[in-house]
Amino acid sequence: MATSKLLSEKTIKDILVTPTFSKQAEILSWHLKEPLQNASQDLIVELLDHRLKNWTDEETEDAIIRELPTLQWRIAFARKDIERRTWHSEKVESDKANMLALAIPPDIHSEQEIEEAVERANSILHNRQSRDWVKSVLTRGKAETMVLFGQTNRQFQAKLHKMTLYLTTHRKEIDN
Repeated sequence: MATSKLLSEKTIKDILVTPTFSKQAEILSWHLKEPLQNASQDLIVELLDHRLKNWTDEETEDAIIRELPTLQWRIAFARKDIERRTWHSEKVESDKANMLALAIPPDIHSEQEIEEAVERANSILHNRQSRDWVKSVLTRGKAETMVLFGQTNRQFQAKLHKMTLYLTTHRKEIDN
């Protein structure tokens, strides 16, 4: 694969002052509840690294001058890519926190509490692989669990979500 072409500083500045870029940066700032300056930086980096990486200076300048929809939608989709990644990461962390909250009190500090969480989760999980997986997540964390179970990030996220839903719906069994 060819190495990415870097756009000139002038072209980057021209992108930054387009109405579409300004509008998408504002939306990103609002959706992610972060300062406009941070949102703008995230958006330009996403554009340069992904959506415009195969565009030359000339193509980009032409798209800016002619206000081409292809540039405008690339800016909009770059914003959406950032939001999707951010919200996905937050969802994963939320699912993990929910799984832990179902099994043990919010103060997760001692090994005894983690073992108690594993025991409580195991009391309703009937599948040994699911038991082992939950124990691994609680004791070793995401990265090591993914390696141990040969999972991709997507497979891990799906399993975490599934286990959280299962534990939530069977909580009455945990509480007995």
